[in-house]
This record gives sequence, C-alpha cells and structure tokens, in this order.
Amino acid sequence: MVTDPIVPQHFLASGASAELFDIGEGRVIKLFRDSVSEEMIAREADASVHAGACGVPTAAAIERRTWDGRRGIVYPRLEGGTVMDWIRRNPMRAGWALGRMGDIHAAMHRAGGGTLRPLKQVLATDIAYGPAPVALQRAAIAYLDMLPDGEALTHGDFHLGNVMMTPQGMMVIDWSKAAAGHPAADGVRSEMLMRFGIGPTDWVTNLWRDWAAGRLGKSHMKSSAVSAHDINAWRPVVALAWLRARDAGRTPAFMRYLDKALQQVGLPTLR
Repeated sequence: MVTDPIVPQHFLASGASAELFDIGEGRVIKLFRDSVSEEMIAREADASVHAGACGVPTAAAIERRTWDGRRGIVYPRLEGGTVMDWIRRNPMRAGWALGRMGDIHAAMHRAGGGTLRPLKQVLATDIAYGPAPVALQRAAIAYLDMLPDGEALTHGDFHLGNVMMTPQGMMVIDWSKAAAGHPAADGVRSEMLMRFGIGPTDWVTNLWRDWAAGRLGKSHMKSSAVSAHDINAWRPVVALAWLRARDAGRTPAFMRYLDKALQQVGLPTLR
C-alpha cells in the first residue's frame, strides 16, 4: 500500500462506510471508516480492477493509500451523478435508464468472477449467522447446496445509487460486495435493494420502487440467460441471507416477500 502524502482538496460525498474526496489530477480518494474490514477494502479494490479488465464500465482502482491514519482507495474521478439523481431530474426517461442498467448487469454477468469469493459461501454464512430459526437455516442451506454453482462476476450491491451517469455513459461503482456466483442470485439482490433498501417508504414511492425493480429485472433477464424460474429459485436464500446484515425497509412487505419465496420452493416460512 502506498503511504505517500496526499491532500484531499474537496469533500464530495459521504456514505455508511466511507467518505469521498477530490485529490486533484482527475482523481478521488475513498476513505473508509474504521469499522470497515481490511478484507472488504481489498476486495473492493481488486474487484474493481478485475471488472475493468473484463470490460465492465467502471472506475478501476488506481492504488491503495492512507491519509491521516485512514485507509483509502484512489480512483479516477467520474464526472456526473448517480442514476438515482439523474432519474429525479429526468423522470420521464426512467424506463430507458433502468433498461440500460439491466443491459449492463447482464453484460457484467457474462464475465467470470476470477478469484473472488464464492457467492454461495457468502449466502450460506449469512443464513447461518442470521436470525432465522435453526431448522429453517439448515433447510435453506441444504436447498442452497442443491442450486447450480455459478462463476459469473456478481456485484452484490447493484442499484440506482451505485451506477453513475457520466459523459462516457453509465459506470458501475462500489465493488465491496462482489463475488463469483450465479447471475440470478445477483438479480434477486438488486430486486431487493430496489424494493426494500434504504430510502423513502411512503406509498407513492413504494409503488415506484416496485415498478423500477420489475423494470430492471425484466431488462436483465431479456439481455441474459437468466429466466424467471432461476430468479424464483434463488429468491428465498438471497432474501433469507439479507436478514443478517440489515433491518429491511418496509419490513412487513419484505417479510411477506420472504415468506412467499420460501413457500414457493417448499421451505418452512417464518410465520
């Protein structure tokens, strides 16, 4: 890791895990909070480089650096904002933007995951350390074991806030949850992020979020070999794993979503 002095010149953005600063010469540094593991930082940097080498439109990490005792990654600066911000300014073009995102998601999955961690292992761990009853955990992990292995490059956090709208087109950012796995599992993860992730939950927004998740999913399936059957097969284990790390937004709606997914494949429900 390079430790040469750098001077963050302008604050750009802040998130749950990091802050972003401009450092000049067309570069930014993402400085992580102390709570973020070294493993996650290394994975984000390595996965971004791997994705870029595979032709995925992204800002590949330039190098690892520290500043004022904080660990960081230096990236090329992307001009523009997130697709979420772009849709707010261009609501009538939301369908086009979501369709283009689905195309990019499908193209990403045509790349191999290389040496990234296996997604099935991630899901099994999250289920085993989650809040579900032990009997359901065991049944779900046994079911997961029978699902087809996949070696595709999966993002794990593909949503409107992690795709940038730039003069060069859409660019995917934040590879900290990347893995090698089945494209359908990544599709389900995006569906959940779009519908139940952090954000407003008033009834009008919820209708839009449900529509947007469906539009993104349809575009992804149209541009890939993933079928509705594949999505239905992976939905219960991806949704069950989701419970470990967060309180799902719209919790009653999410719990209905989870129970329906479990029931569809013959697994015990939570209610």
